[in-house]
Amino acid sequence: MKRLYHLRWGIESSFRKLKYDLGCIQFHSKQDDFIEMEIYAHMIMFNTVSQINAQAYVPQSHCKYMYIINFKMACRIIHKHYNCSSTDIIFLKVLRRISRYTVPIRPGRKDKRNIKVKAPVCFLYRVA
Repeated sequence: MKRLYHLRWGIESSFRKLKYDLGCIQFHSKQDDFIEMEIYAHMIMFNTVSQINAQAYVPQSHCKYMYIINFKMACRIIHKHYNCSSTDIIFLKVLRRISRYTVPIRPGRKDKRNIKVKAPVCFLYRVA
């Protein structure tokens, strides 16, 4: 049972990245078709960021921990350069900028989660 839970953990962490790092909790519409379209757009962006992260170089020095790319910063950098013309120079620039933001992998870390359950909120009803 423990092994099955750990096999599922990658899927759980991917949904957490999709919801919180890409902002898939708050929608721009109330209609179901547009919400579905926005979820698909977030999934495409998630796959794009994941593929670019796989191509970025993460320098591993002789430190205590291994390092990976910070997914949220990668999302912001790619979102900023997404409308630019897709030349190789811009792509290499994005890869270099992404590889600057790394976080350590700390195995066995268990923090208490203080996440309050909230329903999805449309942007029209949010308080500024």
